[in-house]
Amino acid sequence: MRRQKQTGKRARAAALLAVMIGGSLLGLTGGPVPDRTAASGSAEKTDSGSWRFSRAITVPQPADYYELYLDEAVYRSAAEDLRDLRVKDGTGAAVPYYLERGVESVEERNKAYSSELIHEAVKGPDTLLDYQIQPLAEHVDIQGNKLVFELPAEPFLKHVEVWGGYDGTAWERLAYGELYTTGGQQADSIVLERSYKFSYYRLVVKNNAEGLKFPGLTLLDSGREERMTPFIRQKTADAETTQSGNRTEIVINNADRLKIAKVNLSSSGTFLRRVELYDADGVKLPLAGSGELYRLDFKNTRIARTEIQPLMPSSAAKLRIVIYNLDDAPIPVTGLSMEYLVDRLVFAGEAQGDKAPYTLVYGNGQAAAPQYDIINFKDRIDGEQPAAAALGAETAIPAEAAEGPGDGGRWFQEPWLFNLMMLAVSLLLILIVARRLGRTK
Repeated sequence: MRRQKQTGKRARAAALLAVMIGGSLLGLTGGPVPDRTAASGSAEKTDSGSWRFSRAITVPQPADYYELYLDEAVYRSAAEDLRDLRVKDGTGAAVPYYLERGVESVEERNKAYSSELIHEAVKGPDTLLDYQIQPLAEHVDIQGNKLVFELPAEPFLKHVEVWGGYDGTAWERLAYGELYTTGGQQADSIVLERSYKFSYYRLVVKNNAEGLKFPGLTLLDSGREERMTPFIRQKTADAETTQSGNRTEIVINNADRLKIAKVNLSSSGTFLRRVELYDADGVKLPLAGSGELYRLDFKNTRIARTEIQPLMPSSAAKLRIVIYNLDDAPIPVTGLSMEYLVDRLVFAGEAQGDKAPYTLVYGNGQAAAPQYDIINFKDRIDGEQPAAAALGAETAIPAEAAEGPGDGGRWFQEPWLFNLMMLAVSLLLILIVARRLGRTK
């Protein structure tokens, strides 16, 4: 009896000791894990997780700042909002950068100049109309890249030439195109190849036997397309076309989450159709223009608008184009291409003692968006024209290398996982002690 009491006391004491050991361990680790994001009393964000991909950055020569444009591989593998992009120098240290998004860089720099029709003449079958542009202010240069004409009221289609001059006597031919009002559509403008500073413009209306009048001209200076040009890329669309009742449906697969700004449809024949655009969730996206596709063939002339352009670029995983055919045969679609916008990344270099080679890493869903002071100097940096850099081939980062120094034990620092492990150790100790004491009975 006395031996049994002693054995029971030892068992209870051993069990209590095991529980106390386990509880002590849990008490030491079960509380809040020190906030690794805090430094010197501030709540700065620190990245977690690991990066999966890297790209070497080629730079031409040492410079204060470099710029590069992102490509499809980055959009495919980086976080959707690009918060996980990091630029590293040759020592592995983070390099400050900022992103300039293509859609954000679009500027509606529109200036409108009125004009006066100062001369009109007939030369053979053609009509010549000369306009003098009115400056916006004294001693301010006139500059424009688009001519908008006041059209006749009746339906018509005319081939035209546009000439420019500084004094109204010497002329330089600038463009050739069509002006028309027909089939519910009209074209009242001629877009020039670039901005010119001419004070006079001449419109030559070819074969104008009807004597059509074009009494007014407005010269526009628009910087929208020029500002977007560096951000635009083109590619053939990955699409599937089906017919459903009186509708043609085209689904564009956008697995790379590219910011699609325009879809160009290649076709043949004559048609005028209503079109709508939807994202992957079935939300209808507003379109630029009239929301119609048309292709009208006239003698020696073809008038067409076969592009679908959302008001805002879309990075939806799928875009669905719906073309309403009514009782007509479906449009013969012979090709589909798209334009998308990329982002420009500008990062700091070091002209003296450059820290190349540089590397871009991405592919970390747990990374937080960095905050660098460099964004505050964006306008000044852009004015200095950063040196052009280029991205190399994409390389997968091995898992152990991606963790980085000291990251391999992060799983051990997760409170719930460590507590669970300590509980298991405590139970195991209790079981071992109980079995040994059982054998001493």
